[in-house]
Formats: sequence, C-alpha cells, structure tokens
Amino acid sequence: MPANLTPEFLEARERFRKAKTDEERLDALMEMLATIPKHKGTEKMRADIKRRIAKLKEKQEQRRRSGGRSGPSYHVEREGAAQMVLVGPPNTGKSSLLALFTNASPEIAPFPMSTFRPCPGMMEYEDIQIQLVDLPPITREYTEGWVFSLIRTADGAIFCIDLSLEDWLDTAEEALGLLQGRHIVLGKGPTRQLDWRTVELRTLALGTKIDLAPERAEEFREWAAERFFASGLVSFETFEGVEEVRELIFKSAGIVRVYTKKPGHPPDMEQPYTLREGATILDVVEHIHKEFVEKLKYVRLWGSGKFDGQHAPLDHVVQDGDIVEIHVH
Repeated sequence: MPANLTPEFLEARERFRKAKTDEERLDALMEMLATIPKHKGTEKMRADIKRRIAKLKEKQEQRRRSGGRSGPSYHVEREGAAQMVLVGPPNTGKSSLLALFTNASPEIAPFPMSTFRPCPGMMEYEDIQIQLVDLPPITREYTEGWVFSLIRTADGAIFCIDLSLEDWLDTAEEALGLLQGRHIVLGKGPTRQLDWRTVELRTLALGTKIDLAPERAEEFREWAAERFFASGLVSFETFEGVEEVRELIFKSAGIVRVYTKKPGHPPDMEQPYTLREGATILDVVEHIHKEFVEKLKYVRLWGSGKFDGQHAPLDHVVQDGDIVEIHVH
C-alpha cells in the first residue's frame, strides 16, 4: 500500500534531516508522527518514528539524571500560578518587557536576535506570581524547533509588536503565519488543543515603543481586537501603560484565585489557590485535598453565589476572588 505522505510530513522530515540538536530532532519527529497518515502502508514508518522519539527522550532523561548537558537546557521548570511566553518578531522589546516586570536580567540590545535561549522571570500580581518566559524571536531563518515546543505547552502568550516600524503589520502577520505553519494559533482562546496537532493560546497582543509612534495606537487596537483575547500598549522609555499591561497579563493567563476559610474564622486572604478559568467547586475541593472529595458534606461560598455563605452546588463555576468554606465528615 502506498504511503501517500502529506506535505506537512515531508516538511517535518526535512527539518529532521537538517536538525542540529536533540531538541530540534525531537520536535521534528513529534511533528512527523502527528502528520503521517495512519494506515497499513505506514505501520513500519510510524514504528520507526516512535522508536526514535523514545530513544531521544531516554537520552534526555539520562542527561538530566547525570546533570550533564550537550548544550544549554531548554526546558523551563514551571513556577508560579501560570506560565506566559513572550513571542514576537526580532527586536520588539520582549527582553525589555521581561526586565520591566520581573527581577530577571535578560540581555537587552538595540539590535535583533539578542535572545538565544529561554529566560524566565517571575512577575508579581497582587498576591500571586506569574512566570514570564522570554524566547528567541520568530523568524523564517533562525527559529529553532525547541522554541515552538515551549510555546505549545504554555498557558498563554504575549505577542509583542514594535509599533515604531512602518511595516509593523506585515512583520506581525509574517510571525503569526510562521507559528500557524507549526500548528500554533495565537488567538482569543481559551488555551486549548484545537485538534490532534493544533493548539490555540489565549494571547495578549502588546504594541511596544508606543512613544515613538502614538499615531498607530488606534490602528493597532482595531487590528488586535479581531484576533486576540486582549491588547495593550507600552513604552519602555516613559513607562506608559505598565500597570494596565500587568493587569492584562493576569487576565490573559486564564486563571482564577480562590481563597479559603475555616468555619468560625475569617478567610485567609494571603495565599489563594489558583485554578484554570472554568474550574468548579468540586475542582477546588479536589485541588486542595483529594481526600476531601470522599469526605465532603457541603461547601459554603462567598463571592459569585446568589448570596454570601450559600451552600454551593459542586458544579458551580468559581470566579476570581471567591471564598470557600469546606465542610467534611
């Protein structure tokens, strides 16, 4: 039976042949496995791809256990309430944004391509922290496979666009097209798997260097409103828009904070539990302690209920700032 290989598979196979690092090889193999037709004629090919993937993953695990590396590690350990990746074309201010909101010290330069590896930092928002990860820019020539892998697994994206450029829109569309070519959609969200190979990330579109081109603000917002969850404007010189952007990053992360209280005591408003938007009362109980689910009597709710202190149904969707009081047997 002929294999009838798809153009997407052939493109991924070519990337595998040209790959220079294990991360690039693994990313290409995963794409090959996702795009290869599944029928009897491709059984041996699929088995070979799976074998190669397993071998590379085993190699990575052995390297991790031994503490040795063949190069920089491109796995970013998740921290905080959510992980947001900074994505965009070259020289759009992603590193400046990371330095502005976190204690990280990325290399900031007035020329493109100054970021070569992921650089994480923690942004404080009220009583939680959100992890921001600066990534190398999206370009047709230089973006390595591991960059797309990190984007795919994030909770959301911050898409940075340099509004001082005359061709800012064409530059932005080209980057978005390159991402879509790797089955990554930056959009309104929620962050989810659209199909067996495509992911959508809830995205904050951020127009940077607005002090250099204030006349482009309205055009940018109109363009962004059609495609993304939210949009913002920021200047790294005047610090215009900084606090608004901090708020937008939190909203774009797709999380809610839920606080707890013990019966007869005031609520603990210092250390909230964070869950994905859409979480229910039952999800909250399970998140706090799995054993509580079996022993649960009822849950009282303050915040998004019809009245404060009501007995909340387990399928009630919690909102940011809700307070729960869990009663168990």
